[in-house]
Amino acid sequence: MNSQSSAAIPSLMREMNERHIVDTLRDSGGLHPAEIARSTGLSKPTTSDILRSLVDCGLVREISPGESDSKRARLVYEAVSDVKVGLAIDIGARFIRAAVGDLNLATRSQISRPVKSLTLKALTAVMHQAVERALKDSGYSLHDVATIVVGTPGVVDQSTGIVSIAGTISSLDGVNLADLIYKEFGIRPIVENDINLVTAAEQAIGHGLGVENFAVLSVGSGLGSGLVLNGKLHRGYRGAAGEIFYIPFGDPKDTHRTSTNPSGDRIAEICRELAKKYKKSILQEPYSTVDILKAAADGDPLGKAVMDLEAERIALYIAAIAAVTDVELVVLAGGIGRQAASFIDPIKALIAEIVPFPPRLEISTLGDSGILVGALRVGISQARDLVFQQAHTHPPLTAPIASSI
Repeated sequence: MNSQSSAAIPSLMREMNERHIVDTLRDSGGLHPAEIARSTGLSKPTTSDILRSLVDCGLVREISPGESDSKRARLVYEAVSDVKVGLAIDIGARFIRAAVGDLNLATRSQISRPVKSLTLKALTAVMHQAVERALKDSGYSLHDVATIVVGTPGVVDQSTGIVSIAGTISSLDGVNLADLIYKEFGIRPIVENDINLVTAAEQAIGHGLGVENFAVLSVGSGLGSGLVLNGKLHRGYRGAAGEIFYIPFGDPKDTHRTSTNPSGDRIAEICRELAKKYKKSILQEPYSTVDILKAAADGDPLGKAVMDLEAERIALYIAAIAAVTDVELVVLAGGIGRQAASFIDPIKALIAEIVPFPPRLEISTLGDSGILVGALRVGISQARDLVFQQAHTHPPLTAPIASSI
């Protein structure tokens, strides 16, 4: 081993130890040096030396505990959270949402703006409104943003950022969304399928925490799923893993999946078809998912019949996922999936009849923020890397970031 290689090893080890301490502080909050040493396994002298250098480069700061704090006699160190921030954007058919998060994973702002037109020009305008408001509410500017992560319906080519099969937002089909975001905001984004981001959120703070093999089935205005296999998000060869709508139940040439589709637009059609048999129902045109769910919960016969059929359809898709992947868990998400508590028992019963090893079922508790939560998790992870690298090499913080996870 030559002298140059020998010198590189201590340098690399120190950098790894520095990162270990910063990450420990981001996870644990303020700690005094002895606690940091115990948590990281480093010696007290090494810990103190590294803390001094981290303070000098702006990644860590010393704070003085208040009089009521038992640690007041000792300095406490915490990771600086606002060197840069991450920006998350959720493009939906009804709303575009944006959120800003700091390096310690605290959400500084979250905003939602209604979508009135699905043209690309209109979507871009609403996206600007949401981003500008989210930044203003957070107290940051676009100059402070290190990473942008965008969630979109459809299949995303990770090498180009081009979106295809965007479902209800057909204006996104064939659009290079990565280039569009870069043009609009000046930062190269990470573009990801929206349900994959919900899956990332479930893995980080939801039912998927600590689960090596699980799936998210999102049932709402559309139908999609995300997969974590052996602890990693699985996108497939073209990024199309989880496009479960295309499973050819029934007539394989029925591109609308008329007999199996459980998404929101199809629920209204189911209700319309069954209404002829249930003349005394309180449900009236136009049928909405909210009204149907409430009627079913109140014992309305038409509402119950619709939700029984809905449960059967959802069970078919979960059984298909389980048969192919043998996942331990399936999390129900989306506007309909999150309301499944009232009809989850028939879903479980049918799955148990179909497959020999039925997965555990849970209902997502992330609400409408699941995509943003996942996007911030992904973006802030890269922002942390960027900020740490800059502290050692001092490149401009506005440098574009590779669009990969």
